[in-house]
Amino acid sequence: MLQFPLVVTTQVDLVLVLVSLLALWTRLSHLSYPNAVVFDEVYYGQFVSLYMKRVFFIDESGPPLGHTILALGAYLGGFDGNFVWNRIGAEYPSSLSVWSLRFLPALCGALCVPLVYLLTLELKFSHLSALGASALLLLGETSAGDKLLPQADTSVTL
Repeated sequence: MLQFPLVVTTQVDLVLVLVSLLALWTRLSHLSYPNAVVFDEVYYGQFVSLYMKRVFFIDESGPPLGHTILALGAYLGGFDGNFVWNRIGAEYPSSLSVWSLRFLPALCGALCVPLVYLLTLELKFSHLSALGASALLLLGETSAGDKLLPQADTSVTL
């Protein structure tokens, strides 16, 4: 039999919340900048275009899960696959939502930071060590930049 009032107690790891918010902020802010093809978008954009045109394949870069996750983001953003990914620096047309193409990889990259924090704690290291490990991933210059780009390996990492 239930007794009223119902009381719920909870514990919140504020460091985890802070690390998660910082990761989301660093990875998800300014996703639409630049409005041009950058680095691996040339490579993975071609795969996304093929998936949008219902051409399914397996290439030497690995299983298709990462490519299909990228294609999901493009599909949800209304991408039809009719864009030529031929060179870095090519301007995106205004009809193409760059934000939707870059959102899922950036979100997966952001989720890796609290995941590292929790994994470090699970391995019985101290909270300070967990904070240090997640800070290394959070503030690593190559990590922050790479997770903004559509890359299949970021999505599959989670």
